[in-house]
Amino acid sequence: MPGLLCNLMKSDGPSYKRMNSGPVLQVADIVADQALDTQVVAGADGLGRAVLWAHTCETAEPTRWLGPDELLMTMGDCVPVGPRAQRAFIAGLAEAGLAGITIGEEVVAPRYTRALLDEADRLCFPVLFTGPDTPFAAIGRAVAAANADEQTAHVLLLSRVYQRATSQDERERRSGRGLRDIFHTAISVIDDATGCVVIGEPLGTDRGATGPPQRRPLRTQRPTHMLVEDRSRLDAFSLVHLAQVLEVDTNAILQDAERDWQRGESVFAAWLSDRDLYATSHTLDELWGEQREAYRVVASKVPEVARAHLSLALAAAPVLTLDAPDSFLAACRDSDLARVREVLETITDRCGVSGPHLSLGDAGVAVAEAVAALHSAAPDLRWRSFDGERISLLARSRREARTLIGSVLGPLASDGERMSGLRTTLFAFLDNDLRWQATADQLGIHRQTLVYRLQQVEAATTRSVRTTKDIAELWLARTAWAQFEGQPGRDDDDASSRAWSPR
Repeated sequence: MPGLLCNLMKSDGPSYKRMNSGPVLQVADIVADQALDTQVVAGADGLGRAVLWAHTCETAEPTRWLGPDELLMTMGDCVPVGPRAQRAFIAGLAEAGLAGITIGEEVVAPRYTRALLDEADRLCFPVLFTGPDTPFAAIGRAVAAANADEQTAHVLLLSRVYQRATSQDERERRSGRGLRDIFHTAISVIDDATGCVVIGEPLGTDRGATGPPQRRPLRTQRPTHMLVEDRSRLDAFSLVHLAQVLEVDTNAILQDAERDWQRGESVFAAWLSDRDLYATSHTLDELWGEQREAYRVVASKVPEVARAHLSLALAAAPVLTLDAPDSFLAACRDSDLARVREVLETITDRCGVSGPHLSLGDAGVAVAEAVAALHSAAPDLRWRSFDGERISLLARSRREARTLIGSVLGPLASDGERMSGLRTTLFAFLDNDLRWQATADQLGIHRQTLVYRLQQVEAATTRSVRTTKDIAELWLARTAWAQFEGQPGRDDDDASSRAWSPR
């Protein structure tokens, strides 16, 4: 039994690494072994390619199952028909870094086209032909035996991977730093539905890589995929185990993120409604700390609400998010505002932020400020703070305030008894942060009576007390009324009447 296979079967025979001048098995060594009956069809200039493994595959996408330095063995089922398809097939194998392809002598193998042969020669990609008397298992055993030391290195590598995976903290898991250090290439995991980066950093073609990142779907609860910046550093064996580690980590991270955003929605909705404010306070103490600092609310228009929820949940900051009827809301501590802004500005081109608030009872006010800032921002202004809007409002004259109040309140700005009563009801509702029962108790009326009166307010002002944009405008009008109503007029004001009438 001459050749490489004979030597490998002799216990005292020379090992491949003594026979070969290179560090690992090469395609040329397989061709040179007469016992393997394998010939070169095209791509002879690539016979120096290393072969770490040989694997049989008959699927239409063999690159899903084989990786760099691995020899594809096929009876021809995976080879397409026609020159254009065969050219693309060879190019795909070469791009994936495979060592080469050997096709068995069977009638199922399609006819080689000139395009396939020319592409293999151009890319120096070996296309081989194995005789009918050589089982592919013989080639596989020869490669495995020749690279026994390489397989031991694989085992050691996997030991490092799983040891690192079980010992890393949450920050390291999210950054992907541990796996990057082991494989010496950047790795990231992307959520398919939202495009959010779950692990690692966004990968592009401007990071010094030799080509676009390689993509592989992951079997996670939410559809995700991983990207590997330099696929040539990972063979198929390593890639499978890397995917397994990333699937476990990704599921854990996404489960935590979804839990946080759903909990945040529930807390935020309860906070803005007339439900148990004491329970909300306790929850916020857990989230933001008992020594609570000032908080802010950010309002924005986002094209993909799910992406906004998930992006902020994945951010390293305790944020409450809520999908309001006409804007996306986020509440955070003042110290976390910069991080929230960084995330939102990757999703939307316009945000409005409230002033800082300390009292939990100011949540409705903070929402109104944020929405007012959002809708008052210039088209080219991505981030608008309500602080400037508040200053400009207080600096206005009574004439400007009259215009604002009249345009928003409409007939409620008059002194008639009925309209005055509805205005008082509206202002009480706003002052009580949209809490129905608290407003009814203050006015000494039944809650159903309050509902009826606010319906009359909505009809008179053509604004809804359930829509954040309209509430923001009503709150601005209420602020202007409190600031200027009943004060002596200046030269440009008509001080003869205390009533605010629309123009």
